[in-house]
Amino acid sequence: MTPTDLLTTLVTELGWNLAVWLPTLLISLLFIRAVLGVRVRELITEIEEHQTAAIGAVFFWVSLGFSLLLSRTIASPVPTDGTWTEAFTWLAVAVVVTLLLFTLGVLAVFGTLARRKGEGVLRYIRREMREEHNLALSFIMGALFLVPAVVTYHVTL
Repeated sequence: MTPTDLLTTLVTELGWNLAVWLPTLLISLLFIRAVLGVRVRELITEIEEHQTAAIGAVFFWVSLGFSLLLSRTIASPVPTDGTWTEAFTWLAVAVVVTLLLFTLGVLAVFGTLARRKGEGVLRYIRREMREEHNLALSFIMGALFLVPAVVTYHVTL
């Protein structure tokens, strides 16, 4: 491999990694904001001062799931005789299927737990993860997200 080839490979790898990493980072932060109610400016306080491990776990599994879906599209962007439009349409279908199954799973599991406490699902999730630091529930939620993400990674894309 020549130095030019090595440099080209390095630049290509960095470019594609950034193309997956940046949207995944933004989606993870948006998810934490929407579901857990943590503003970006509160994130450091939650992580450093309150040491809310559940938030770190949520960030991990959201990032993992979305990076799987996005990287798969980038790795094989154009199906045989296909276009980039088709590739991103399939990515959108995979994301919708993943989020639909995730939502159904969260409503079934967390809805049952929230009813036992007499709370709404979103309030229950926020209280358990932010105030109670319930890492176990974060991992359960992660499994509810990662399973459909992995399946759509293999089937839909």
